[in-house]
Amino acid sequence: MLMEDLPLDNAALKETIGNGKVEFCLHNPRSKSGMQTWELKVLNSDGTRKIVIVRDYGFEVKREQVKIKPFKTREERNKEILRLYHEEGLSQVFLGNLFNISQPSISLIVNGKSK
Repeated sequence: MLMEDLPLDNAALKETIGNGKVEFCLHNPRSKSGMQTWELKVLNSDGTRKIVIVRDYGFEVKREQVKIKPFKTREERNKEILRLYHEEGLSQVFLGNLFNISQPSISLIVNGKSK
């Protein structure tokens, strides 16, 4: 996915990612909600990361930053994955990249089959 494929002009993209660099971008032509979505993992200049979702509703394009809740254990991580999947609508592929685990592992967590 090339950044020029995003429905944002350079100014809007700069506003969205700030001084950061896009590490991973996943384009979903038809996400769970039915709209075109871009999920961006952005590395900030200070070494922190942020998650930005760009949703194209057809009549407007909305950007939102997704907050990740801190976790220390595998169980807490799995709860955060479930929250991000169900509440924020992030895809399994994107979550796998974000947490550095495979999409099938995310599927097991989402479907309640992980320990």
